[in-house]
Amino acid sequence: MRIRSFILILCSILLTWSCTKDSKNGMITGKVNNFTGDYIYLQKITESGDVNIDSSKVDKNGKFSVANPAGETDFYILRTDSLNIIFLVLKAGEDAYVEGNAKSFESSYKVKGSKDSELLRVLRGYDKTLSDSLNKLYVDIRNQNPVVADSIGSYLQEYYSTTMEEFARNFIRQNLNSIVSLSATKFINQQTEIELLKELDTKLTELYPKNKYVEDFRLLVSELNVLPAGSMAPEISLNDYEGKPIKLSSLRGKVVLIDFWASWCAPCRRENPEIVAAYEKLKGNDFEIYGISLDNNMEAWNEAVERDKITWIQVSDLQRWESPVVKLYQVQAIPYNVLIDREGKIIAKGIKGDDLYNKVSMAINSGK
Repeated sequence: MRIRSFILILCSILLTWSCTKDSKNGMITGKVNNFTGDYIYLQKITESGDVNIDSSKVDKNGKFSVANPAGETDFYILRTDSLNIIFLVLKAGEDAYVEGNAKSFESSYKVKGSKDSELLRVLRGYDKTLSDSLNKLYVDIRNQNPVVADSIGSYLQEYYSTTMEEFARNFIRQNLNSIVSLSATKFINQQTEIELLKELDTKLTELYPKNKYVEDFRLLVSELNVLPAGSMAPEISLNDYEGKPIKLSSLRGKVVLIDFWASWCAPCRRENPEIVAAYEKLKGNDFEIYGISLDNNMEAWNEAVERDKITWIQVSDLQRWESPVVKLYQVQAIPYNVLIDREGKIIAKGIKGDDLYNKVSMAINSGK
């Protein structure tokens, strides 16, 4: 399966690929209160899991010191135990000072000397405070009145999304010169904010032309320029199981989710139950899914459809990544989808989970 490195970075708060160069200059020092262990660890996240790159014995006063390993601006984890971690963004040769409560590290820590690390703290702190408060409110409402819990939950989710989007948009505008702004892009509608993303791309490319995160972001922005929100979705005509051609345009008048997947794609199969659940709730409301399988085996495709209980339209030319539709829609990884409105215009791309359900619901209601 092809997986875009930048998407992996967003799902991990942009912590995949850390530089392997070591710097002899720069230290991370600090103090952790209420520390009961022996060592504090500096780590990075890789596709194979967390990797320890340095550690420090914590003295009786809670003080520690580890070397700054950054050869270029990069993302790291500082861990006091299995449950308490914080994220740092370090530049080569940079000295940083961290202080916090070892038992509530993320909510209590402060950082000096590393501007990017402080920005990341602000971004993540705002997200955590908002989500925690809304979750508590939802639990209270559910306990008091379960009947209205679902409707209130949908409202709270929409409030969270719009609030975080506004905060992230302003955060990016104020910090165009920081790689941390890449983390904030996951909270905004990338299709409708393409001009802001272009501005961020231009600035970061000037400052960090060889940085892996920036290079991946540049590719993402380039692809977002293809079929942006508001443009017409290109016509598709592929055959179903029985060899009957079904045109995308035949669904005009409905909100349509174009869903790219395959029987051999494990993430696709894991995501299918969520799509099935959403489809069951929304299919009677002028909504349809146009599923495109990137299989090359008819039997495997049919078996996956039956096993995953997929009941929406299914088409394929059985050419996997060689399908002309893949190039037409610039599909770089699956699962991948494109949401279009009743007129055939693109609303959003690459949506999933609650975001998928909410965007489809909004598209359906906007046409009433």
